[in-house]
Amino acid sequence: MTPDLTQPSTLPARPAAPLSVLLRRVVALTFVVAFVEVTVYMDVGRIYPGIMTGNTVQFGRSVALSQWENAALTGTAIGLFFCGCMCASLIRRYMKWPYWELLLMAAVLVVVTFARLSPSLHHVVELPLVALALGMQGETLARFGGVSLQTLVVTNNMVKFSDAFIGRYVAVWLDRSRFEAKRPALKEVVLPGAAWFCYFVSAMFGAVIEHVSRFGLLLPVIVLLLTVYDLRHSRYAN
Repeated sequence: MTPDLTQPSTLPARPAAPLSVLLRRVVALTFVVAFVEVTVYMDVGRIYPGIMTGNTVQFGRSVALSQWENAALTGTAIGLFFCGCMCASLIRRYMKWPYWELLLMAAVLVVVTFARLSPSLHHVVELPLVALALGMQGETLARFGGVSLQTLVVTNNMVKFSDAFIGRYVAVWLDRSRFEAKRPALKEVVLPGAAWFCYFVSAMFGAVIEHVSRFGLLLPVIVLLLTVYDLRHSRYAN
């Protein structure tokens, strides 16, 4: 006798992750991005491996002014970021567990850690590999407890935080009868706000570590491995 596929599944739903778990993951992934961004930026000079808004502006300016060397660097970073996002999209669609991408990113950062010891490899190896890795992270985990959030894009998080803060605390205070039903949840305020603040603090930390050790990129590797362990063994749904 074949099962009735029209009946809804009786499997129990996984519990939603509490705010503390979501915050832990946002902070971890934001730390990785900001630390890597500032480290590579200091190596290659005025080129971001993951901030494509700034790179696109520089790319357009360089082409317009015929500054072909800078155009080649920024264009390469942009192209490899696209490649990273596309690879991540394929992995997410065809792999049973998409967080393998974070392990791949960790492996790339280990390679970059040793490649960046040679200044001659900063532009030809370090920048392309990190752009590829950050492109993969941008596609891996972009929802935290139902909140759409990119740990790679700070500007969007600032917009989300501002809108949620006004909706939860200011608009309701001004006119509760009108805005109470649309009041954003606490996590919609906390997560994007924490993502921006953590990005700021992590960039500071990365800049300080760079003056202490050339092996600073191993810290994001450790955080990525801990995050993968957290995602793999957590009983909470994202």
